[in-house]
Amino acid sequence: MARVRNPLEPMSSAVTMIVTLIAVVTVLGVFGSMFVDGVSVLGIGDTTICVTDTTNTVGPDMPSHMGFKAAPGASMGLDAHPSFCTDDPGTAQGLLNTATQVPSFVFTVGALLLVLRLIRGAEGDGLYTARTARRLRRLGWWLLAGSVLAAIAESVGEKALIRSLSRGGDVSALSGLISWDAPYMAILTGLGVLSFARIMRVGVAMREDLDGTV
Repeated sequence: MARVRNPLEPMSSAVTMIVTLIAVVTVLGVFGSMFVDGVSVLGIGDTTICVTDTTNTVGPDMPSHMGFKAAPGASMGLDAHPSFCTDDPGTAQGLLNTATQVPSFVFTVGALLLVLRLIRGAEGDGLYTARTARRLRRLGWWLLAGSVLAAIAESVGEKALIRSLSRGGDVSALSGLISWDAPYMAILTGLGVLSFARIMRVGVAMREDLDGTV
């Protein structure tokens, strides 16, 4: 008898490989940042921190000093937007730098783990089951809500970092609650997954009703 191929391949193997690779690279990067100079991961181990204030635009007629000034120990550059750097970041600045990178990483890893759980569950329970529909719904909510929360968290961390490296501006951590960039693709994907989960849940209920009447 010919072996029935897994209908969820090659996605199952691909997601497993990606999750494993991310875990290995992250662990090696964290240990490397602690013991090897010049190695950093998620901002950990960075000896130079730079951030750009994209909420303010430097026009051709605007004096370079108007409203923009670097904090002690930091330097400022002016292009389309003012940018601030420091080669001697403090502990708080290092944490803020990490805070601008961790939310997206957590969101991505969480989404991959939910996809992996969905695939593994579907392989064991079947594709068209109530459990698979519930796992699909969790993935949809993670993509929808998780992407928004990650974007807001990174924006707040970025604005707080700008505030710590600059003087005289109107940027604050609270401004990050307003000026964050909406992750439209993740939101639309999450809505699509939630819709598909609802369709699957209705289909499963209909099949159970038909099985009960036979």
